[in-house]
Amino acid sequence: MNDKKREPKRLRDGKKVHKLIQAEWTTDAYHKDKVIPEKPLVKPNGRPGRMDIHVNVEADEKLSAIVEIKDSNWDIMTLKAVRRNARRYARQVWNYIEAELDSGKEVSPGIEFSRTPRDSERTQLIESIFDEYSIPVVWNDAR
Repeated sequence: MNDKKREPKRLRDGKKVHKLIQAEWTTDAYHKDKVIPEKPLVKPNGRPGRMDIHVNVEADEKLSAIVEIKDSNWDIMTLKAVRRNARRYARQVWNYIEAELDSGKEVSPGIEFSRTPRDSERTQLIESIFDEYSIPVVWNDAR
């Protein structure tokens, strides 16, 4: 493949993490028939998007769960970048929440990161930012 068309290593690594975590969701015996990876949607601004994980909750047809997967390396970011990225990711998840609400669903959101920051204060900062948006955080440590 031509080097100019080759994806950056960071993007390739992120896609691998997405596939790994999506596989965990889709092979789990409880979830497997209810999970839709890469579910397309139309965001409130009219632009297309896709949810990394969408779960139809069987007990209640009106309830769905959505999970965004990120392979962020929080350890190499400045605190300003950590805050900026966490808020940007939270707004991204809220676009998905609003799209589901617009279709008459109730939503249980979440975001799953591939690794926990080494600094516990940084971890707490990230979790508190997502808490402001009512979005639970899961640290997968898939690497």
